Amino acid sequence: MNLHRALTSLTLFLLPLLLHPASRGAFASVNENQIQAITSYMDPLINPCDDYYRYACGNWANVHSNEQYYEVTSLMDHKVNKRLIDYFQNYQLEGSTEAGNETYTDKLFLYYQTCRRTKGLQLKRYLQLVRPSSHLDWQLMLEVREPNATWPAERFNWLFTLAKLRRYHFKGAFIEHILMVDDSDSNRYLIDLDKPTDKLPDEIVIAALLIELGVGRVRAIKIAKQLHKFEERLVILRDTTDKRLPQPISLSELKDEMPEVPWQLYLQLVLSYTLTEDYEVQINNREYFPALNKVLENTEPSLIDNYIMVKFALFLMKDSADNFTKMDCMWDVRKKMELAVNFLYKQQFYGGSDAKYIADVERIFNLIRHEFSARLKNNRMKLLPNQLEFLQSKLSAMRFNIGNLPASVDERFIDKYYADVHIDLNNYHKNHLLLLKLRSRKEHDQLTAPPPSPSDYHFISDGDSCTPYYMFPKNLVIIPYAFLQPPAYHVNMHDIMKMGIFGFVLTHEIMHGFEYSGVRFDFSGITDWLGKSILSDEEFLSAFECLNYPKTDSLDERVADFMGIRVAYDTLFHPNSSMNARQPSFTDITPRRLFFLNVAQFFCGNLLPTFFDHDADDVRLRQTLKQFEAFTLEYECKPGDAMFAEKRCELY
Repeated sequence: MNLHRALTSLTLFLLPLLLHPASRGAFASVNENQIQAITSYMDPLINPCDDYYRYACGNWANVHSNEQYYEVTSLMDHKVNKRLIDYFQNYQLEGSTEAGNETYTDKLFLYYQTCRRTKGLQLKRYLQLVRPSSHLDWQLMLEVREPNATWPAERFNWLFTLAKLRRYHFKGAFIEHILMVDDSDSNRYLIDLDKPTDKLPDEIVIAALLIELGVGRVRAIKIAKQLHKFEERLVILRDTTDKRLPQPISLSELKDEMPEVPWQLYLQLVLSYTLTEDYEVQINNREYFPALNKVLENTEPSLIDNYIMVKFALFLMKDSADNFTKMDCMWDVRKKMELAVNFLYKQQFYGGSDAKYIADVERIFNLIRHEFSARLKNNRMKLLPNQLEFLQSKLSAMRFNIGNLPASVDERFIDKYYADVHIDLNNYHKNHLLLLKLRSRKEHDQLTAPPPSPSDYHFISDGDSCTPYYMFPKNLVIIPYAFLQPPAYHVNMHDIMKMGIFGFVLTHEIMHGFEYSGVRFDFSGITDWLGKSILSDEEFLSAFECLNYPKTDSLDERVADFMGIRVAYDTLFHPNSSMNARQPSFTDITPRRLFFLNVAQFFCGNLLPTFFDHDADDVRLRQTLKQFEAFTLEYECKPGDAMFAEKRCELY
C-alpha cells in the first residue's frame, strides 16, 4: 500500500470520531445524530393517524432543499461518491500506462480523470469507433461525412450488426439477448432470446439526436418520422405472444424451426468462438422471430441501419455520465467498474473493522431468519408438512454477501479481472466502450466457466443500487457497502435504530424468497413443484387477493413490505428476543415509536422520482403501516382514521 492510501484510509476512518467530542463516544454520537435527523424531518402538526408519511417525512424536502439527492438511498449514494472523490483527490499512480502495469486503483482513477476532463458527450465519437462492420459505416454517418457517397446496402446485415453491438452490452434493437440462470440448474447459465420491450422516444427526441450527430434539421425530422412509422410496425409484432413457455432448444432444432435466421453464426460473432449444434439456448415468443425476419426482408436496409444506430446511440447516452461533474463521474466509475470499486471500498473504508461489521450483520440476519422460522412453524396458512419443510429448508440455506465480492477476493484477483482494460487518458468514449465490452465478455464467460463455490459467487451488476437485493436463483441477499452507513446502519447504532431502515430492508429482501415470484424456487435456486403447489394454496391466494387492494403493479414488493415490517418488528420486540429493545438514553421517543419513525426514514424524500418496480414511497409507507396492528395500537389509530385499514390481510 502506498503512503497516499495509508494516510487517506487513516483520515477517513478517524473523521467521524474527530467530528464529535470524545466524551460522547462513537456509540452516543451516531445515535444522537440519527435522532436529530429524524426529528428535523418530522412535521409535528400532522396527526400520525391521518398521514404517517407527512408526519415522519413532511419536512425532509425542506431540510435537503439545496442538496443533489432526492431521497434516502440517493443520499447514501452521494456519501459514497463523496468518500471516493476525496480518496482520489491527491492520488498518485502506482503503475505506468506506458508500461501497461497499472493497478486496478490506477484504472479507477484514470477513468474518473478522463471523465472529468470530458467537456460533453459526443455521440458521433461512439459511432466512429463502433460501426455496423469493419468495412461499412452507418448510413447517416456516411451521408454527413460524404453527402454524395452511395451507401453499399448489400454489405449490411442486421443480425450480424446486432451481434457486434451485443459485444458492447447492447441487448438488441430487434432482439433482447440476455443471460439467465437455468431454472433446473442454478449453476448453469443460458442465453435467453426474446422480443425487446423498449420503444423509441418521441419523434422530436430522435430528430434532436440526429441533429446532434450532424444530420441537417429537415433531413433529421424526415428520418425521425420514418423511424416512428417503422416502430409502429414493430410494436404490432411485439404485441403477439406465444403461449408456449420458454424452454431450452438446441441450435440444430432452432435451425430446423427458423432456417431463415442464422442463430449459430450470430452467437459465434457475439462469443468469438464456435458453438456445437447441440448447444442449447432459451427462446421466448418463437413466433416473433420468423415474423420479424419477414418484416425486415421487406424494409430498406438503410432504414434498418438507421433504426439500430439510433437505438444504440440512445443506449450509450443512458449509460454514460450525465454532466461530467465530480459526482456524475464517480457515479459512472461505480457503475462501470463495480467489482473494483467494491474491493477498494472494503479495503480503504472498512479495513480492520470489517470483521465487526460482518459479525453484526450476521447476527441480525440470523435473528430475522429465526423469527420468520418460528412464524412458519405456527403454520397459520395450514400448509402441508412437506410444504413447510420446503420453506424452512430454503430459509435455512439462505445466505448474504456484503459488498457483492467473492470470499477469496484479493488485489491480484481484481487486477487480473481488469487486466485487459487500459485507459486512454484523452478518450472517455473509447474507455466507456472498452468497459462495456469487458462487462459483456465477463457475463458470457459464465456460460463456460466452472461454477464458483457459493461463497465465491459475485453478481455482475451495473452497481446502480445502494440497497440490498435478493437473487432468486442463488437464494442470496446482496448487501452493498453503500448501505452499511448512516442513516441505514452503523455498527455502534442501538438495536432499535439498526432494525429501522437496515433491519426492515434486510427483512424485506429475505421475504422476496417467499412471495409470489420467489416461493417457486427451492433452497438451491431451482424452480420446484412444491413451491408451485404453495402458490395454488387457498390461504395463499386469499392473502394475495387481499394485499392487492388497492390494486398495484408491484404486488411482490407490497408483500415483501407487508411481511418485512412484521418480521422485523417481532425480531426486535418479541419477549424472548436477544436484541436490545429497551428505552434508549439518547431520546425520549418510546422504543416502538422510534422503530416506526426509523422505518419511515427509508421512504422519506421529495417524491419527485418515478418508480418502475414498486409503488411510490409515500404510498408504500402508508399501505405497509395501516395494515399493521402493532402500529395502529402504538399510535392509537381508530377505525375511520386514514392510517387504520378496516380490512386486515394475513400471510404466513
